[in-house]
Formats: sequence, C-alpha cells, structure tokens
Amino acid sequence: MACAIHESDFTNAYLANYDFGFTDLQSCVFRSADLKGANFVGAKNYYIDPTQNKLKEAKFSQPDVLSLLAAFEIKIE
Repeated sequence: MACAIHESDFTNAYLANYDFGFTDLQSCVFRSADLKGANFVGAKNYYIDPTQNKLKEAKFSQPDVLSLLAAFEIKIE
C-alpha cells in the first residue's frame, strides 16, 4: 500500500478526480460523495455504495471493484 486512510468520513465530500490509488481505506465512510473521475486503482478495504455516491468515470481495479456490489446484497460465486 502506498498509504492508509482509516476511519475517515467522506460524507458530502467533493473528491472528483482525487487519487486514492493504492490506499488502504479501512472503515472509511463514503456517502453522498462526488467521486467522479476518482482513482481507486490498487485501493483496498473500501465500501462505496454506488447508489449513494457519484462514480461516473471513476477508476477501479479487480478484484476489489467487486466490493461495489456489496450494497446490492447479492452473492457472487
């Protein structure tokens, strides 16, 4: 990891084009945040509800991008 941001609250934050690349985001809260164009490539331990945040053109990497589906309470096998 390049850095760690733990237990931070990004509610209503404007983070468009922000670079979270290779960041450990354990226990961070993203709610009503503008994350358009943000970079999450290599980021770990994030939970972002795509129905509550703006994610247009945000960048994610596999396999962690699958965490975006957690809000839908579906099972992936």
